[in-house]
Amino acid sequence: MISTLLSAFIIGLVSAGHCFGMCGGLVVAAGFNSQAPSYIWYYNLGRILTYALLGGFFGLTFAALPAATIPWLKLMSITLLVLTALYFMGITSAVTQLERLGLPIWKKLQPLTKQFLPVSSSASALRLGFLWGFIPCGLVYTALAFAISLGSLTQSIIAMLAFGLGTLPAMVFSGLAANRIRPILNRHSVRVALGSVLLFTALLLASTLIQH
Repeated sequence: MISTLLSAFIIGLVSAGHCFGMCGGLVVAAGFNSQAPSYIWYYNLGRILTYALLGGFFGLTFAALPAATIPWLKLMSITLLVLTALYFMGITSAVTQLERLGLPIWKKLQPLTKQFLPVSSSASALRLGFLWGFIPCGLVYTALAFAISLGSLTQSIIAMLAFGLGTLPAMVFSGLAANRIRPILNRHSVRVALGSVLLFTALLLASTLIQH
């Protein structure tokens, strides 16, 4: 279980570069870095709760499938991890095509975010974060594939919580020091290093699949 949580956390941690590009601008636009820096924590709490909700929903859905499907789900999650690693290395952007899957839902939820902007309270920051958790993101879907491959409702929820915690450093810094951090994460050498970590994680998961 510990290795599973660590893998999910690493996926979130390594997602830093993509988090800046996907949500960093929204965080800055919401004024978390100027109006009340403490709001950034409520925003992230809402966002992580959404990830846990998604983990629970899909974990429950896929837990009803026959046990024989678990290895195939794990293979899918490993494949997505590899594609994500290659995306960071600038080799392919195929994993970002997954973002189209969530567009229909996001188009319905996006208008709701306007009622919480500009953020004026911790409650509105929490609700905004919860809605922004549904932003179509290939890396979230990759983590979700990993979570549901665990074949357990509880483990799926915990894995998505771990993933969310892994993204926390990037998202907090995006609100407090975006201009300083973004150039570093956009360096090719840094992105290759991040991709290499994901490839290593995928290799470890593949080895456990082979052993079983």
